[in-house]
Amino acid sequence: MFVLKLVTLFVLLLIFIQDVRSRAVYWVLFPVLAILFILTSVLQHHLPVLYWQTVLANTGFILLQLLLVSLYFSIKNGRWTFITTSLLGWGDILLLLSIAFYLSFLNFLFFYIISLTAVLLIWVIWQAATKEKNQHIPLAGLQALIFTVFLSVDWWVKFFDLTNDAWLLHLITK
Repeated sequence: MFVLKLVTLFVLLLIFIQDVRSRAVYWVLFPVLAILFILTSVLQHHLPVLYWQTVLANTGFILLQLLLVSLYFSIKNGRWTFITTSLLGWGDILLLLSIAFYLSFLNFLFFYIISLTAVLLIWVIWQAATKEKNQHIPLAGLQALIFTVFLSVDWWVKFFDLTNDAWLLHLITK
């Protein structure tokens, strides 16, 4: 189990490095990451029926987001616009789909909101601090880095469990 976790963190760090360096990530890393998350879930929780419902809910949320954002830009531009043509990379989408295989639904929403906010702040600070101006944000890479931190805290500090919404619900109701 320890080796599986290290390999998962290594793949996430590879995604981070590739995206920051070249704004491109080898697509094969995403199915590998999804398989690693499925294996981790099998070893930790023996994949209850609820697991696949959660994966479908997470995936449905991503697809709904893509549809709504595409619809927004289509209305704004006066023609159908699919956001992967110029606004969002396939790596960004594939990373979120991979992570959908590990997180519970509320944890997925929590990660999604926290990571987008953190990426925006990191990018604004980075652009202000450096002379290099680039309009393309390495979203998948930065989210992979943030998720590496989330997983490390989940697996070794045991402050929360990313596969169970109980800790988050308890935090919200306090």
